Amino acid sequence: MLKPLIWILAALPSLDLLILVFYQKLGANPQEAILRELGTWTLVFLLLVYSIPLLSKFGLSSLQKCRRMLGLWAFFYVVLHFVAFLLFENELVLQLFIEDLFRRPFVTFGFSAFILLIPMAITSNKKCMTFLGNNWKKIHKLITPVLIFSIIHYFLHRVGKNDFFEPIIALAIFTSIFVLKKSILKN
Repeated sequence: MLKPLIWILAALPSLDLLILVFYQKLGANPQEAILRELGTWTLVFLLLVYSIPLLSKFGLSSLQKCRRMLGLWAFFYVVLHFVAFLLFENELVLQLFIEDLFRRPFVTFGFSAFILLIPMAITSNKKCMTFLGNNWKKIHKLITPVLIFSIIHYFLHRVGKNDFFEPIIALAIFTSIFVLKKSILKN
């Protein structure tokens, strides 16, 4: 019962975004709104996935069964975020993207996080777990640098807008989870 409910809840942000696009309710800069929403939901799902081992220690162990699904939802949102960026910022021109990659640090960090997520998504199945053994765990520990790069990406993007509130909240949540995981899960 929990998995279908979480699946529906995870799909809601994308459905909401589709409705907003359809009814043209994204404000003065719809492209920016789409990028922001997709990026925000990617980060939300990554933080949820990262927090599940800790939440399991506090009686929410049933969430452990949903961790892979939530991780794949994070990947779904980041792929949409990346495609939207390529479309809106680079007009699907690879050369423009490569120039952005080297010219704009927030793009470098965001793309680095995206690249690190790919092996995690590809290996998020039982066959890969069995085949890779302990290496599977090493691959999935990439969640920590993915989150660090994602939060840096968020900060650097917001620098131009002088709006640090949401990136600071994301950093505080990540840092809290990181510290608690290190102290509680190691004991």
